[in-house]
Amino acid sequence: MKKIFSFDAETNGLWGKAWAIGALVYNENGIEIFRFLARLPDSVVTDSWVREHGSLAAMAGVQVTHDTYEAMLADFAQFYMANKTDADIIVHMGVPVEAGLLRDMHDAGFIGDFDGPYPLMDVSGNLQQFGEDPTSVDGYLKKYKLSIGEVEGGTHNPLYDSAVAAAVYQHLMLRLEDEQKASIRRDANRMF
Repeated sequence: MKKIFSFDAETNGLWGKAWAIGALVYNENGIEIFRFLARLPDSVVTDSWVREHGSLAAMAGVQVTHDTYEAMLADFAQFYMANKTDADIIVHMGVPVEAGLLRDMHDAGFIGDFDGPYPLMDVSGNLQQFGEDPTSVDGYLKKYKLSIGEVEGGTHNPLYDSAVAAAVYQHLMLRLEDEQKASIRRDANRMF
C-alpha cells in the first residue's frame, strides 16, 4: 500500500474559510508517522450553523495555535509540501471545504501551480463503489469495527476526521486488493 496523507478542515460555514485543519500521514505499512493540527480562536467562527451544531464543541480541548487564517494556512502548506510526495492524498467529501483550502493555499502563493494533489482521492467515491454509504465514514468505521489508532476526539475534529477517512480508505484498498486476487484465481481456474 502507498503512503497516505489524509486531511480535513472545519470551516466558517460550508463555503467559508477554515478555522481548524488536521492532517495525518501514514507510511506504507499504515503506521502514523506525522500529524498536523491547527486552529484559530472561536471568535473567528461567525456562522450560526457551525456554532450551533457541535463543530466548536468538538474542538473545545484543542489549543489555539494561530491568530490568523494566513498564518495557519502557511503552516499547513509547509506541512503539505513536506509530506505529499509519493502519497495517496485523501479527503472525505472534499468539495467545497478541502478543495477550497487547496485553492486558498495556491492563491496565497504557498503552493505552486503544479503542487496540488494529482489526483485528490475522495473516499466517498470508494465507498460508493463498494455499495456503502458514501456520506458516512463514521458509519463504515463502526460497521467494520476499524481502529483509528492514537487519535482522540470525534466528528468535526479535523484530526479525528482525517484518521477515520484514512482507516476507511486503507480498509477499502485492502478489500479491493482481495477482490483482485480472487478474480485472478477465478480466471486461472477457468483456464484449466
